[in-house]
Amino acid sequence: MATVLPRASGGPPVSLRWPPEDNRIPREIFTDPDLFRWEMDALFTGPVWVLVGHEAEIPQPGDYKTISVGAVPVIVVRGGDGQVQVLVNACAHRGARLVEGPSGNVLRAGFRCIYHMWTYAPDGTLQGVSLPEDFPAEFRREDYGLPRARVATHRGLIFASFHDETPPLPAYLAELTEGLDRVVGDGRLRYLGSVKVVFRTNWKLYVENIYDGYHVTALHTGFQVVRLRSHGGQRLVPNYQRNGHLWGQSRSTRVDELRPVLRDMSLFEVRTKPTTDHNMIVVFPSGVVTDYFDTIQLRYVLPLAVDRTLIEFTFFARSDDPEEVVRHRVRQGPAVLGPAGAITLEDAAALERVQTSSVARGDNVVLKGTPKRFPPYRHVDEAPIRHFYQAYRRLLGVADGAPSQP
Repeated sequence: MATVLPRASGGPPVSLRWPPEDNRIPREIFTDPDLFRWEMDALFTGPVWVLVGHEAEIPQPGDYKTISVGAVPVIVVRGGDGQVQVLVNACAHRGARLVEGPSGNVLRAGFRCIYHMWTYAPDGTLQGVSLPEDFPAEFRREDYGLPRARVATHRGLIFASFHDETPPLPAYLAELTEGLDRVVGDGRLRYLGSVKVVFRTNWKLYVENIYDGYHVTALHTGFQVVRLRSHGGQRLVPNYQRNGHLWGQSRSTRVDELRPVLRDMSLFEVRTKPTTDHNMIVVFPSGVVTDYFDTIQLRYVLPLAVDRTLIEFTFFARSDDPEEVVRHRVRQGPAVLGPAGAITLEDAAALERVQTSSVARGDNVVLKGTPKRFPPYRHVDEAPIRHFYQAYRRLLGVADGAPSQP
């Protein structure tokens, strides 16, 4: 049985000055700590499915990883029966964090709290307590299991929700499932590793940057160095009137037409498909799934504070890849699409500058592609950002001002 976390009621605890135009975004939403705390409750533990992992990261019974759902620390664990659970990472006794490290296996030992040595099975049930003498007579271990989220999966992707009214995952993903299937295939992936980095920016600025195709050729010099150009494609916002997901479909240069401009181009080689076409997907509110070059990647966007966001870049191979392809993916992923990679290095600098200047108030303005009111947009447009904030405002109880479908 999933646990529904208590949520605040009413509207945001701050008076939002939101312009009536849907392409203007008030900068105070990136700097107000009260609004940040409200987001963690009304949005991340609201009626959404949050991407928390892939089953390839926890392949064996007892395997676990730690992550968070908004501000709630959780453990994603495969039980002895093979079922995946998402447990709150806090002892049910006095709230001490159970697990500090990123991953491990607890099939034999279970989760043991260092504070009073309470021990939990991989499925979150309380197995034992220390020195139970003088406990109240009505104490029952079955009443002190770890709170857990609802869990649903698609092609091995693991989603968690702490809300009892979240729609079934297929309805929530809707048309986005086609894009996810293009990236993860049948879901049989091999986990290669992850890199974590703290961006000094608000979590929304990082996510909206994925919706923005305008900056890609302007900011990312890595694309210019390898002379990789988009030859079309589109940026969809599937189910935008409800969920605000993004699916960017890029049609790019054929592999045999890439012109070698570096002495060694092997880092940018594409060995598993005939073109450099790729998909860039956001599962609202914060899960990123992409397949640039030969890199299969999930990114987990984890808010830490109003101006700090932890991004976990996680890399995968296909389970049936030959070893030389696996080695290529291991080399290419972090070096090209990791936080200090040739393509994504500039994002941190640009987003930090936006965050720093947000204290000046005023509005950020979305322009490119906005004369078209509804998706699909061009791959180089920034217009999809509007639909991210329409979904955001609906969950926060702020009038969204979204146009009606013609």
